Amino acid sequence: MTNSKLTIGRLETALRSHSGAGGRKRVTSAPAPVPSPAAVAVLFNIASGEPCVLMIKRARNLTHHSGEWAFPGGMIEESDRSPMHAALRETNEELGVGAKDIDIWCGMAPVDTSTGFEVWPYAGRIRDRAVLTPQASEVAEVVNVPVRVFVDDASKRTITLIRDGSTRTMPAYAYGDRIIWGASARIIANTLDIVKNAT
Repeated sequence: MTNSKLTIGRLETALRSHSGAGGRKRVTSAPAPVPSPAAVAVLFNIASGEPCVLMIKRARNLTHHSGEWAFPGGMIEESDRSPMHAALRETNEELGVGAKDIDIWCGMAPVDTSTGFEVWPYAGRIRDRAVLTPQASEVAEVVNVPVRVFVDDASKRTITLIRDGSTRTMPAYAYGDRIIWGASARIIANTLDIVKNAT
């Protein structure tokens, strides 16, 4: 897939036609006996004239995945009507963006993390001129990462993670001085695979 084919229109068409997560294989990095359910919003927009995806740097004081690059989202609560509702609620809490500024295109297969979460991603588009008001206690930085970063070989990295006495290598992406890895890297790779494989 070349950068020239990564238009916002192609992203929307392919992801809208995606049949969703039902019955699809779960993507795992390490099995957890009882994963905690979470949901995230993979939000595309146009910034500086090219398709981008909105990402946040999680605040250092957070209990889980602090300081990591992620998609807006968080734990699914009992009051949430659905995982998608949780993704939209968390996006509003973290960035001050309401559901009226977000158009969800599809749900995708959940991703299990090595830290015991089952993450349900929802792809869509955030209004290009939506006003973001990051919650400082949860979000350290917000950036629009060009989609081309995730298909350019020059951006691809491999990182080594040592946790609980075990060593694992995993793919990652570099954008400037930012390294996107773990579940976030797998979620965006899965998302773009859907686009690449769309007929």
